[in-house]
Amino acid sequence: MKLQFAIALSGLLVVATHSAVVNASDEESDPWSGNAKLGFIFTETTTSSLSVNSGASLAYDFNDWQQKGEIYTYYTSASEGEDGTNKYNLSYGLRHFVNDAWFIYGNNKYEHDQFATYRHQLTIASGFGATLIDTGDSKLDIGAGPGYRFSQRQSFDPDFPKKNEDEVIANAFAEANTKINDRFELGGRLGVDYGEANTSTNLKGFVKNQLMEDVSLQLDLEYIYNSTVASDQSNDELYSTVSLNYDF
Repeated sequence: MKLQFAIALSGLLVVATHSAVVNASDEESDPWSGNAKLGFIFTETTTSSLSVNSGASLAYDFNDWQQKGEIYTYYTSASEGEDGTNKYNLSYGLRHFVNDAWFIYGNNKYEHDQFATYRHQLTIASGFGATLIDTGDSKLDIGAGPGYRFSQRQSFDPDFPKKNEDEVIANAFAEANTKINDRFELGGRLGVDYGEANTSTNLKGFVKNQLMEDVSLQLDLEYIYNSTVASDQSNDELYSTVSLNYDF
């Protein structure tokens, strides 16, 4: 009886140990990751002003496939008679790694802007990319390929109100990030969508400082240049934000 009990107890210990190892392995290889961020500034003097920026991303990385969805928004109220900022961006990217150096990518992006030249823009691009540097702490990727872009101007455009444009584009990008230490990280991305009607250049950079395990303070800077804009608009757009980040 004692021998049977000992064998049964040993079996339970083996099963429990195996379950713990499997669970630990599952946690280590969890393919899901993401983050959410929020920042705002409110002022009250003779007039009031409110600026809000937010964003979220969700990534799935398993074997040779990477998928990532993102959303980010900018909102700024303005004095009466002036345009503020009210825009958001939705994107979905997919990568399939052929080997350690080469990958095939697909990017889809939708942009809505309440006040800039283009109220709606939809961009779809695909091509080949390469990882030039990957040391674990630092990474540099580049890519290029063909694409398609649909854009619609504002109803109040002084030149071409509500004009729709469909065009084939050439897409290219370079993105890099590096970890300086356990708490400090920085990176950036340069993207170009070249088309006959408009060439859009987007430059992003960030500095991230970890405050605690899952919370960090992040400074983002985004510069956008459109070669073709309405006569009352600037070719340049600049957005700088400070926000709290939560990683999960």
